[in-house]
Amino acid sequence: MMISTPLDPVVPASIKAPAKAEPGLIFLIEDDFVLRGSLATVLHLEGYTVESAANALEALARLERPPKPSLILLDIMLPYMDGLEFRTLQRSLPAISDIPVIVITAVGVRPDVAAELDLRQAFFKPLERPLLLDAIRRHCPPTPT
Repeated sequence: MMISTPLDPVVPASIKAPAKAEPGLIFLIEDDFVLRGSLATVLHLEGYTVESAANALEALARLERPPKPSLILLDIMLPYMDGLEFRTLQRSLPAISDIPVIVITAVGVRPDVAAELDLRQAFFKPLERPLLLDAIRRHCPPTPT
């Protein structure tokens, strides 16, 4: 008998087909409402389009449909599924496995785990905005105006 929990992600077929990333589109996965809103505002002012999710399950549901983000900003401590579990699952899905990920965290990430999950960079909270924006620009230039 197979036991399933409500936290087991169900990955739809639509997320399996590769697609081209939308230039300048950042997907922010952060459960802190205030940080999510303020970071989205800063990124908009820098010329980015930002979509967000409050947890990894919402993120997976959003990634089922186009457009494909050019970059994911990922918190580690999330409800239902943590950021490292999300990244592991994301890397197993061909349609979204190539989206680069920058981690924003209060707890840190061991270097061996960061390398194994191909995390582009990790930033500790409170975030140093200029350093974070420089890293974002390296992996995802803003949308031309």
